[in-house]
Amino acid sequence: MKADKKIIAAIIIVAFLLMLLNIVSSAYAGEEAVKKAMEKYDIHHYEDGIALLKKEIDARSGDDLVLPYFILGRLYLKQAGLYRAIYETSLMTTNEYLTKLNGSKSGRKSRYLSYFLGLLHLEMNQPKKAAAYLQQFINSSPPDERFREKARLRLGMAYYLMGEKKKGEDYWRGVSAKDEEIIAEKGYILVRLNTGIKDALEMAQNAIKISQKSGRKDIQLYRNAAYVYYKNDMADAALELLDKMPSDEAVFVDNMERNKVIKFYDPSAIGDISAIYYYAAGKYFNRVMNLRGRERYEDLVRYYLGEVSYGLGRYDAAIDEINNFVKLSKRDARYNERARVLLGACYYKKGDKKKAEEIWNDVLNKNPQDAGIISELMDTYAELKVEDPAILKRMEEKGSSSSRDEKLAKPFYMSLGRLYYNKRDYERSVQTLELARDKGNKNKLETNDPVFLIRLADGYYRLRKYSESLEIFFGIGKVYPIVRQIQDTIQGVYSAEEKGSGEARIN
Repeated sequence: MKADKKIIAAIIIVAFLLMLLNIVSSAYAGEEAVKKAMEKYDIHHYEDGIALLKKEIDARSGDDLVLPYFILGRLYLKQAGLYRAIYETSLMTTNEYLTKLNGSKSGRKSRYLSYFLGLLHLEMNQPKKAAAYLQQFINSSPPDERFREKARLRLGMAYYLMGEKKKGEDYWRGVSAKDEEIIAEKGYILVRLNTGIKDALEMAQNAIKISQKSGRKDIQLYRNAAYVYYKNDMADAALELLDKMPSDEAVFVDNMERNKVIKFYDPSAIGDISAIYYYAAGKYFNRVMNLRGRERYEDLVRYYLGEVSYGLGRYDAAIDEINNFVKLSKRDARYNERARVLLGACYYKKGDKKKAEEIWNDVLNKNPQDAGIISELMDTYAELKVEDPAILKRMEEKGSSSSRDEKLAKPFYMSLGRLYYNKRDYERSVQTLELARDKGNKNKLETNDPVFLIRLADGYYRLRKYSESLEIFFGIGKVYPIVRQIQDTIQGVYSAEEKGSGEARIN
């Protein structure tokens, strides 16, 4: 009997030790996952970091989620900023490519060109031009009826944006919404116009159900539905849809003739994805604020929430969050100065340019030798295309574009190069940006920030140094295949300029 009790006691002790070992192992594995995610953040592999942390979140609960949520918010914020940079470059190269195709005198034009020109001008906030191209496409009797119906919906959107709401709604009513792609398209247009958002959600959900039953996975349908979900405060559902779709595929490929293929991309897609990532970042930061143990990250979360609101165009909310950060932050004073630069940007976006410039002048006067603060100012001036010769000269005097001052960090030259780019001094921009490039690993994201590389490639493209530009985008594309859209449009511009027929290629 005593022997039995000893055996039972031994079994209980072993079970307890195994349970303890499992807890310790799980905790260690959890810390390893967080550590690896931060390593991915440091080498700019944001998507990989996000994937690691999402698995880790499933294994945690309650207040143990503070750190994973905080890092996820930072990863999504970086991802959003990267996609915003890709979107801006993509919009520029797409505009040049489609314009050259439309102006070409040699060869047959794609019958779908006017449709995608219509989408492009809608995205560029030029509804009158968009309406003309979309009407041209509709009148051409396109072979694919779905594209014709989509064009009618977009034409309605163009009229709505021009203030002719009734005419726009009449076009929408004239479209039979039975096909899942058309249903999703209509829902997307409604949320882009900030009208009928709940109706749009029902449309998106219906479109996804029909798609799942039929087994068809249309890229545009899923992206449209994801954007509708985001607008209905369904960040997780939006992200789930994005994860299911390849990011580098064209919306439509027109096999026009032998050796002539034209790929068309949706000009709004990358910008929409960027907005979803900004929103996701905000959701995770807000989740941090609802948990115990947030105190360590609270002030930084306030600052990041200001960046999120700014990225989403919610400038009043951003101003409130930034002011709260400045008021309550226990961080280094330089954080407050960075926050004030962003505060000025919010006022500038709201149209109060005088207040914005007063804030920026005060920041510069208080930090005349701080390269980090000056970098923030240069980035902001470049982004907003601010013209202030006196203050720009003071910023430029801090560094030279011909040789690197080792006392100045790489970000300073990244910002200075961006400032020159904004002034359309592309030669000087590239020269300055090259000072910040890792010469041993020129196009590797592990040692070069991808947003910086995009700006450098953009500069080379502006100088019509196509090979140099495409080489950089090829490197970025190994981690972020979505830049394929830019590669294809740059290749198309090169082809149009070299032969005018769309057949020349850079190898």
